Amino acid sequence: MKIKNVKASGTSRRKTVTSTTSPGIQKILAPTDFSSQSLAGVRHAMKLRLKFASSLVLLHVIEPTPPLGGMESVVLAQSDSEVVARARRELAKLAQQEAGDDKRVTYLVRMGKSFHEITTEAGENQAQLIVIATHGYTGVRHMLLGSTAERVVRHASCPVLTVPARTPPKRTGKASPLSIKRILVPIDFSEISKDALPWAVFLAAQFKAEIVLLHIEEKFPIDHLLGRELLSQTMVPLIKQAGAGLQRLAGELRKTTRANISAVTRVGKPFQGICHAAETLGADMIVLTTHGHTGLKHAWLGSTAERVVRHAHCPVLVVR
Repeated sequence: MKIKNVKASGTSRRKTVTSTTSPGIQKILAPTDFSSQSLAGVRHAMKLRLKFASSLVLLHVIEPTPPLGGMESVVLAQSDSEVVARARRELAKLAQQEAGDDKRVTYLVRMGKSFHEITTEAGENQAQLIVIATHGYTGVRHMLLGSTAERVVRHASCPVLTVPARTPPKRTGKASPLSIKRILVPIDFSEISKDALPWAVFLAAQFKAEIVLLHIEEKFPIDHLLGRELLSQTMVPLIKQAGAGLQRLAGELRKTTRANISAVTRVGKPFQGICHAAETLGADMIVLTTHGHTGLKHAWLGSTAERVVRHAHCPVLVVR
């Protein structure tokens, strides 16, 4: 059976944006697979759209069933159109449940690989932000199941906000507003890592939040061969130098923004240090950049951003 891409919109798409829309986040895309885990991302997106007066598109991707040899003549229980119609009904129900009759919340269905259709939809319709829940699988389970959220982070051209999957509470009335009090921004002093700062400053201004700049001075396994005394002589100057550089950067930001900015330097593996600092410092969000490597280059270099997405206890905003 040949499956082609199908789009189905719940209401007509609005191409204009009102003047009350906050700059930077005019349209949000929120994928859902109708699981309780994905609902955490949808509800986070709903709160953001209210904060920024944004339009919101709920997206469900139907992944084609792989063909089975010798089964070409078997009639499937449901046709493409029936599957799409069912998904549209579920999306309409979800939109009504979470947003009432708000016409700025629309929905659509696509067919294909989830991460590809999500990033393609975001690009085609100029979404400024993708909000997606992550299941947080690790170890063997992660290798077997993979992670749509991490693949979206790797391939999306716009920023991606990942929300740790937790079973969301049932609706008991009007949703509480989103609260962000502390934003953690990892900095390795590269220009790429500093690309996260405009988003952090923007969000800090909107939520009156504190920005914490974080630098992780990485200690490699071979460093232990130096011995404790020599290692101390090597690491201490590096940590002091990094701390001074981070304080200078914080000072420069204070001159151009009204944000409350502090700086923290720690030692360890970057993704572990970032996640641990976010938890111990009580961060409500991590904002960091990704190099966007794919293919062999990604396999060789890995991605700190994707590891943070997988392990962080709080939402992570990844800026490409």
